Amino acid sequence: MLAFFLSVLTLAHPMAHAEGAEAREIAAPKIAVIAPEQLDGEWYWYAWGGGNQHIVQSAIERALIRAGYEVIDVTALGSWRSLDELIGARTAQQKGKELGADFVIAGKATAVKASQGSAYGVSVFRANAEITLRLVRVSDGKILAIEDASAQAGGQAVRAAGQEALKQAAQIAARKITAAVRVAVTPE
Repeated sequence: MLAFFLSVLTLAHPMAHAEGAEAREIAAPKIAVIAPEQLDGEWYWYAWGGGNQHIVQSAIERALIRAGYEVIDVTALGSWRSLDELIGARTAQQKGKELGADFVIAGKATAVKASQGSAYGVSVFRANAEITLRLVRVSDGKILAIEDASAQAGGQAVRAAGQEALKQAAQIAARKITAAVRVAVTPE
């Protein structure tokens, strides 16, 4: 019976029987997130936009941190000539190298008014949010995953409905891209 218990213990903890084995901490990969968002035609990101709104970026960063990954601050990236340049795979690889990242998650989020109505004399708006993210390996620029998410939400103003739709879609996108990172960093 004792032999069976030791075998199970060894299977559960492969390092338990290694002679002189010390617990080694494997460094979590460093990940940069570049995810500007557009709400009702206005773009928001650290270097430009109509205000300090980072709903999608923050949701993705929170999910990655909770999953044990190291997230790099991207506020130092500054402004860009175009949105396509900011979120392109080639730029992601270049900026990832500058930031010391192993991976870059680059993409964009948009929220637009879907409909407007009235209920009991109160205006009601619906907004649709769409998010597309790419996971880029910095060492070679390879796109490892592309994840999409969408949501619809309502509110008494277009901005409120759009923000809520972005929040809902961001939760979905964060789960999907975190799972893609997990697959990308898992040794085969």
